[in-house]
Amino acid sequence: MKLSLNKSFVSLLACVIPSHAITLLQVLQSYSELTTLSSYVNASSNATALLANANNFTFLASSNAAIASFLSKNPNVLTADLLQATLEYSLLRGGYPTLSFSDTPQFVASNLVNSSYANVTGGQTVELLQSSGGAETLSGNKTISTSSSADIVCTGGIIHIIDTVPSIPVSAVSEITAANLEYFVSILNVGGYLNPANAYVNQILEVPDVTYFIPNSAAALANVTEQVKNTSAAELQSTFEYHVVPGFVGYSTLLTNGMQLKTAEGGNLTVTVQGGEMYINAAKVVASDYIVANGVVHVIDK
Repeated sequence: MKLSLNKSFVSLLACVIPSHAITLLQVLQSYSELTTLSSYVNASSNATALLANANNFTFLASSNAAIASFLSKNPNVLTADLLQATLEYSLLRGGYPTLSFSDTPQFVASNLVNSSYANVTGGQTVELLQSSGGAETLSGNKTISTSSSADIVCTGGIIHIIDTVPSIPVSAVSEITAANLEYFVSILNVGGYLNPANAYVNQILEVPDVTYFIPNSAAALANVTEQVKNTSAAELQSTFEYHVVPGFVGYSTLLTNGMQLKTAEGGNLTVTVQGGEMYINAAKVVASDYIVANGVVHVIDK
């Protein structure tokens, strides 16, 4: 008989603590590979309070090597605000032992709700996935963190020691650049969407809970290049807004065959799942689930 773990049971497991269990802060102090993280937490009253008061959680604890790598690539960026936001993003709501990870991604909420960094209802998410490389957490720009030591039980939750600091998701436009979606960057330029006068672009980036469908191909660029020759500014705005679904963070696991999505332009998009492939109207989804500050980005071929 095949056993399965539902979310409620997993959360229950996270709260079943033996009498000798130690606190999250004590775990940070007792593991040699967490001394750097522990020193940062001890130096901040806000960070200490966040972790001391956590309950029913999974904490992604960045190892000494992970933090050293982050600092070498990002010198002089670790402000008190960024440290706090990163800790909040590393503190997931609910218990997720590695046994609950599977090859079907799970998108789980964190404690990051600071509007300077996130604009999604219930807290910014991370993706949990079991791959051939083991239990993985995917964060901004699909940054992969692998659990080097997992399922450490403490009072109120579970700790996974990870080898890469989670990357806080950035705005959709910044993510498009970071992910090297070069054709869509050109589409934004050709269509005049980067013009500060086109306020609707920034307005969409600032609203919560958005799903973006981003065309990134030579054919899509050629189509827009031809379109701008005989298209008004209002029509170009409608084209942009037709690729945006507000009020819904549509991770791939939530997009089902036959689903209708209402766009910012007012029209509907139809989701088709066929032969293991997903289509939005006639456009094929070629990459999915780029987590961004106010939602999620999927890349389509036209």
